[in-house]
Parts: sequence; structure tokens; C-alpha cells
Amino acid sequence: METAAWATRRERLVVIGGGQAAAQMIEVARRKGYEGRITLVTEEAMLPYQRPPLSKQYLTGQYAPDWLLYRPEEFYGKFEVDVRLAQRAAAIERVDRVVRLQDGGMLAYDKLALATGARARVLAVPGAASEKVFYIRTLADVERLRPQLPLLRTVVIVGAGFIGLEAAAMLVQRGIAVTLIGAGAQLIPRLVGGEMAAFLLDQHLLHGVKVVLRAEVRELRAAPGGLIEVNLGDGRGFAGDAVLVGIGAAPNTELAEEAGLHCENGIIVDEMARTSDPAIVAAGDCTNHPNALVGRRLRLETVHNAVEQGRSAGATIAGCDLPYAQSPWVWSDQYKFRLQSVGIADGYDRTILRGTPASGRFSLFYYRGDDLLALNSINEPLVFGAVRRILNQRIPLRAEMAADTGFDLARLPARKVNLNFDEPWPDKAATRGMAVSWGFS
Repeated sequence: METAAWATRRERLVVIGGGQAAAQMIEVARRKGYEGRITLVTEEAMLPYQRPPLSKQYLTGQYAPDWLLYRPEEFYGKFEVDVRLAQRAAAIERVDRVVRLQDGGMLAYDKLALATGARARVLAVPGAASEKVFYIRTLADVERLRPQLPLLRTVVIVGAGFIGLEAAAMLVQRGIAVTLIGAGAQLIPRLVGGEMAAFLLDQHLLHGVKVVLRAEVRELRAAPGGLIEVNLGDGRGFAGDAVLVGIGAAPNTELAEEAGLHCENGIIVDEMARTSDPAIVAAGDCTNHPNALVGRRLRLETVHNAVEQGRSAGATIAGCDLPYAQSPWVWSDQYKFRLQSVGIADGYDRTILRGTPASGRFSLFYYRGDDLLALNSINEPLVFGAVRRILNQRIPLRAEMAADTGFDLARLPARKVNLNFDEPWPDKAATRGMAVSWGFS
């Protein structure tokens, strides 16, 4: 694409955010012909970067910060983006179409894009403000933790989601003793069940992680030898050199709420990423969007959602229609296996196993009646890819076919899917309790 003199045009787009959704909006808007001026505002001191590697490769010190960048610095020059790093957007004045910055500056806009993401949920118990407590959500979080790794002998992890499990795998393989504490009855309770939950637990136990489930954290306090102890409601205590917390994320909606945008467990958007203000779009972890394939609203904290919804938002900015309707998917690397999941399993009444967990390659299908809802797979990328297509195209899959390892799922014929996006704009009461939060936490 040839560079045009976009900066000389009158219309201005302001993008607020520093993640993959923000960069994706900009790229798609330009590629689809948006010729206005673009200003990117992010409160982080670094260009938009990828977050999943923070709890894996980057945490181990294998790479420099630039390795995390979603797009290189040259990208922003090519598309003539005015980048404002370490700048916090303090307020949106919708009547005057102005973004007020924390440093007192102002940015006028004709179109505004919000990609404000989510923040780590804070452990709200006495003692949790200790300097020995760490989170993994931002680059700054990991830069604070990385220098401590060579000094750690024992770590207590609070949270049994992806962040906690990936960190546990990384730490225990470095020779650090790990205790993992989860509130639920199993690992990743929102995403997996049955044989998959058992497999994940077995893998961590085999690698030496001590797993404590059905646990309520009551207090963190100093322990002898300079340690910090996590005390549970049943009186047990587990001490370590540090505590790592991964108990989910909360959407950053304050800016949108204060501006009067419709928010309910995220910024409410439609399938084109449009908010309740026609001049404003939003994408990524901060949004609550309709998914016609699943039949409900979702708030997703995944790379896939940020990228694909960012594409829809970018198209809307450019005046094009690119509806966002895909089955959500996510992945996680732990030890020598890759967990991939697609779909939403809520409401399933049976599971179908394909393959055997003992082989280290198997898949678990989630059904409600005869309808396939979701899939978890371990080291089976071809099955995962086939089921993504099956779910996105609403292709029927009989349970006996799902279970048959000799049946090629890719052979199923494609279908043309007609999705209904003509639902009325929901009022606040109508959205309460509708959205499912599902993410990489």
C-alpha cells in the first residue's frame, strides 16, 4: 500500500489504548481507505505489545522488550500515526468531541476508538499490598518480577487460570518450588471439565507443583526467614519468597462510563464494534459484544478477540461493514503440551473424548443434546482447526464422528451461515447478566 498524505486531511481519529486491538484498528482502517489524521494515545511507555508471552517466554528473560511489539515502530510511520506514549486519557467530552489528557492537553476528534483493555484483579485481603506480591498483566509488572527470579526458591501462586498455570510451569522448570492455590474444585473451571481438568492437574502434579483447590485466601502476612505466608480460611498456611496473583481481570471502562457510554460488564458494542455513540467504536478486552454464533453477549480477554474485533472496528472507522461473529478461541502452552480451546461450553450436558489422555494427544468435545458447543484439545492442532470451522459454519457433528479418531473432521462439507444481526439496541436492564466473561487469566 502506497503512503498517502493522510496527515494533511481534516478529519481526526483518536485511538486510546496500548494493546493489539488498538494497533489492529489502525491497520485495518488505513488499509480500507481511511484518510484522516490518526493519533494513538497510550498510558504505557511502549508501543502496543503482545501480552500472552509475558507469563511465558518474556518472563524467563529470553527476549528484550521490542520482541513483544505487535507491530514494529516503522508501522506507525508508514501509516502516519501520531503516537503519544506515556499519556493518559483523563476524560472524553462527547459534546465537544474532545479527549482531555492527564497532562492538561486536549485532542479534538471526529471519530474515537477505545481499546482500553483490562487490568489485573487485585487480591483484596489483608497483607496483599506487600512488596512480595506480584501480578502479570503489563510489561511493568513483569519487569518488576524478572529481576527477582534468580533469588526465588519458593513461590505461592494464587489463581488456577491460565496465568497461574503458565507461571507455575515456567517456575517449577527453573527449579523453584511452587504451591498453586485455586478457589474452585478444579483448574481453569470456566473453560475445561472432565478428562481435560484431570489431565491438567496430573501434569502439574507430575512436574512437582503442589496444588491446593477449594481454597479461600483470608490473609497474607510476614513469615520467618523473610518469607510471605498465604493463610487460608481453614487455617492452613503456605509460605514462599513471593506470591504471584492471577485471579482474573476487570475491564477498563471508567473512561467510557464517565463519558456516558452504555457499559455493563464492559463497553456495550454491536457486531460492528459501534458503541452507543455513533462517533465512537471500541474493541478488545474492554468490550461486551453480541455473538450470533453463541447466541449471547460475551466479554472476552483473548488475543483472537482483540485482533478480530479490532478489524471490525477498523472497518467501521473506514466506513465499511465487517461484522464480528466468530467462535471464541484461546490457547495456552504449559510444559510440552499446548491446550487449545474453541467455543463456549456453558450449559453442556455431556462430553465426548477423542483419543486418550495418556498419549498426550487428545480432544474433549462439549455437547448440549446433539449440539456441539465447544472443544478442548491437547497437542491436536488439526482437530482444533477443523472444529473452529465446524463451529463457525454451524456444521452438524454427530457424537460418534467426534469420537472416531479415524474420521477426518475436515471432510465435513462447508455451509453458508446466515447470522441475524438485526437485534434492537439493548437497554441497560436487558444486558444485565447476559454477558459471559471468558479470558486468558
